[in-house]
Amino acid sequence: MQRFVITITFCIIYSLFSIGCNKKKELLFHSGVGQRSSLNEIKNAFEKQHPNIKVNFSYKGSGYFIADITRSKQGDLYMPGEEFYLLQAVERGFITDYNPKEDIPAYFITVIITPKGNPGNVHCVEDFVKPGIRVGLGNSKACAIGIWHKKIFEKAGIWKDIQKNVVLSAKCIPELGNAAQHRSIDATIVWATTAVLYLKDVEIIPIQHKYRGVIRLPVATLNFSRYPKEAKMLKDFILSDEGRFIFHKHAYAINPAIPTDNKGFCTDGTTDKDMQYLIKAALVVKSNPTHINENEVGHLLGEVKRQLKTKRAGN
Repeated sequence: MQRFVITITFCIIYSLFSIGCNKKKELLFHSGVGQRSSLNEIKNAFEKQHPNIKVNFSYKGSGYFIADITRSKQGDLYMPGEEFYLLQAVERGFITDYNPKEDIPAYFITVIITPKGNPGNVHCVEDFVKPGIRVGLGNSKACAIGIWHKKIFEKAGIWKDIQKNVVLSAKCIPELGNAAQHRSIDATIVWATTAVLYLKDVEIIPIQHKYRGVIRLPVATLNFSRYPKEAKMLKDFILSDEGRFIFHKHAYAINPAIPTDNKGFCTDGTTDKDMQYLIKAALVVKSNPTHINENEVGHLLGEVKRQLKTKRAGN
């Protein structure tokens, strides 16, 4: 009887130990909502390689994160949509290992989008102040794209004039994409990574080089991470060639040698090829071809095929 009790006790202890060992470590990843499509794919690839780790995201407009993190002191990784917000976390002591030269896996590029057919006949930044053009802007206190709207239109000397045409102040960048898709605005500026999600419903117009923003997308681990080892593993994966390739598939630039001025504006045509693939991708999805290859749309082939499949299923 005593031996039986000892055996049962051992089995219970072993089972509890095994359950504890097999429990997945869950990472909380704070990220701007504009990175959702690429990071969801990165999550799937990372979890496949590390089945004992689960990645949970907190997606929102980048302007909301500092207050949330300050209050909760929770989270393992941080990837806002603009370096400005990450440096705020560094100033507050939430991050101590950020390397601004090495911890940039990808870059946002700004583009103009309009509803399909471009009803407002908008072709450049200056056209945003034409009479009657309904403009969508991001709220600079809520989302990173709002900061860049102000920078772009101030550089063009039309920030004050454009206010009379603003009909939407968005709290996150998908609001702008949705507004163009549903024709409630005539023009806005978004990241190329947002534009690529609306290929069949919008027109994509590259911005002149002097107004084309190249936005550094940083990633860092938080000091109060519950699982710092696993958080660093995910950060390293994001910064790896495999991680960067996933970003490129979703219309991010990944060339670290893009020349910019001291305010982050493009100074040459380094990003032109990526912009050409983006425009071609939109034309292809609208034309609904039976065959498509990488020579036509480059690194965006997977996204084009996904949207063509969705479009055909909808028909």
